Amino acid sequence: MTSERERRLEERNRLLEHQLDFLRAELLHLVHEREKNVYSAAWLIFRPLRRFEAALVDAATPLLRLFSRKAPAPAIESAVSEPAARGATQKPRRLLVDVTATARRDAGTGIQRVVKKITQALYRDPALPIPVIAVRCESGRLFTCEAFVAALIGGAAGPDREIEIEPGDRFFMLSDSWNAFEEFQPVFSRIRAGGGEIVTCIFDLIPVLYPHACHEVTPPRYEAWLRRALLESDAFLAISRTVAEELADFVEETGLPHRPGLSIGWFHCGSDIAEGAPAAPRPQIAAAAAGGAMFLSVGTVEPRKGHRVALRAFEALWREGRDARLVFVGRRGWFEEAIAAEIRGHAEFGRRLFWLDDIGDAELAFLYDKSAAALVPSYAEGFGLPIAEAARRGRPVICSDIPVFREVGGAGALYFRVNDPTALATRIRELLDGSATADPSAVSRVSWAEAAHRVAQVIATEDWTRSLP
Repeated sequence: MTSERERRLEERNRLLEHQLDFLRAELLHLVHEREKNVYSAAWLIFRPLRRFEAALVDAATPLLRLFSRKAPAPAIESAVSEPAARGATQKPRRLLVDVTATARRDAGTGIQRVVKKITQALYRDPALPIPVIAVRCESGRLFTCEAFVAALIGGAAGPDREIEIEPGDRFFMLSDSWNAFEEFQPVFSRIRAGGGEIVTCIFDLIPVLYPHACHEVTPPRYEAWLRRALLESDAFLAISRTVAEELADFVEETGLPHRPGLSIGWFHCGSDIAEGAPAAPRPQIAAAAAGGAMFLSVGTVEPRKGHRVALRAFEALWREGRDARLVFVGRRGWFEEAIAAEIRGHAEFGRRLFWLDDIGDAELAFLYDKSAAALVPSYAEGFGLPIAEAARRGRPVICSDIPVFREVGGAGALYFRVNDPTALATRIRELLDGSATADPSAVSRVSWAEAAHRVAQVIATEDWTRSLP
């Protein structure tokens, strides 16, 4: 009988093979595109620029290595040497929610969605256990985000005002801060001097656990941020219990230095999106939803999301004569040239295969409502928002069998072996034939109001689930 260790090793090898196949396809596509350029007239113009480009890359490489070094800055390193005086901190008085990165640039990804939805729900909650102020950091000072908040909850926006840190404040790093963490150092110092605490939201550990799923600049930047955040944060709040446990295990296994008594907690993301649907959806959206059973896959086009797995499964179904549609919803991400070209150049594109990269909440709700099921074939995630969103609208979900999806999907979702198109095709057949059913009511379907209230509750009452020595 295969031992658990052997099984895990086999799955790990399968994951590495899947990543290798994805990167091989990407490389072959880029080589093909380069050859087309070489034998075109345009190449005669751009070829002389290649040497100049190479010289720029050679000159920039030492600088990139310098900025991606893993050693933490001395100012942050000194934070660990401070007395471990969690008991000396003052009772929480205000929750200052950092939205700096999202207020500056909303890239429309899942992280920005969480930031906006949580902030919106906090401001609309009349029964919070602690007062909340959304803030942005500028040159080491905190300011309100009047226009940002007004866009979320309505009303007129007054001028931003500077926030003076008060004793007992809790500073919640909700937005993605890993690109400008040093900017917050003066804020951290003032929070700590006033007996307050710093709580950091963590969305996932994918850049350190699955570096090949990320853009090449992300893993070193993320790891440098994580090292600094562990030293500076009094607590981490994860978007799932799985991520909370992964963080605790990762810190213990790697021996990374952290603040004494580091607390870790979690909450679940909300699942409610726009109520109702547009009266007259755009023609391309109506076309995607018309016809045979429509399966919806929502997520940025990037290596870990499983777009190629879903496409291979549907190619098998189409060969059988199944009248099923596959609709991808999501913007282009990174390392996506090959799969993007494959989708747009596919014989079924525009017939039974669609890719929509610019839809809003109401249109997304329309597609969920029209779908036979949602597909979530990722091999790594921090939560799995489409699982909860689809289930909240009463739609079945078929997803990869990974821990965080088991946490979110519970007994209500259908699961298939991760990165296995044949297993996914089998699940889709079973759903279409009625031999397998899903129960959306058994999936985690908390609202954004409930998610935001839990965030405030955990921080205000110190309701943490793990504590590291």
